[in-house]
Amino acid sequence: MGAGPLVSVTIPSFNAERTLPLCLEGISRQSYRNLEIILVDSYSTDRTREIAEDFGARVVLCEGKLLAARFLGLRESRGDFIVFVDTDQVLEATAIERALGMMETYDMLLFEEHSYNPRGFIPRLYQASKEIINRKLRSSPSALKPGEGFGAARFFKRYLLERAFEAIPSEIIPQVIHYDHDIIYYESYRVSQKVGILRDAIYHIEPDLKKLWRTNIRYGASLKTVKKSPYWDEFLKRRGSGFWFGKPVKEGILAFL
Repeated sequence: MGAGPLVSVTIPSFNAERTLPLCLEGISRQSYRNLEIILVDSYSTDRTREIAEDFGARVVLCEGKLLAARFLGLRESRGDFIVFVDTDQVLEATAIERALGMMETYDMLLFEEHSYNPRGFIPRLYQASKEIINRKLRSSPSALKPGEGFGAARFFKRYLLERAFEAIPSEIIPQVIHYDHDIIYYESYRVSQKVGILRDAIYHIEPDLKKLWRTNIRYGASLKTVKKSPYWDEFLKRRGSGFWFGKPVKEGILAFL
């Protein structure tokens, strides 16, 4: 424990032993020290929970899917601020300290994201996509609007996240995987439009082709639940359609792919 408000880092997990050590190392290297780490695990069968406990994280088990894990992480946390981190993400060492420095102005922050391992064909496509998204976030005010932009907040004042989850229909929380961030951001944005962008905040460990295939099959299967929810017609159908790319041309073409 240290000076300043407590920040709760919540991490949903399932069989993440390959990337979790890098994720937790990124949190342990933060320049801001008053943190708690909560791993919300969906009954992993590998060493995920053991690794988390070795890093001092508190582990809680979750029966539901990804949106339920986000909600449980909030309920189990004690912090004045909540950070969403995934097991395949690595926080930049000063990210939380810099985020806290912005919270007199904002109620939530999007994290500008880069690729952790931008080598190989699939990671290069992801890196190009992130570069285009970051350019749009910096240059277009509409890019911050749910349904029009390409990002969702990861750093929240506690009250805002609590208000957002109060508005989400309880029957969909246990079932939603894909668009979990978008739904939370949509409800948060309805409460407060005081949203900022933290530059160079987080790095994503890009998947290989096998993991990419598994993830998209899993996300695609979960869309049945989302399509039955009010969010689909309100903003998700609009966001999920069409192609987009941008300048510079090389990155734009890779992002398009």
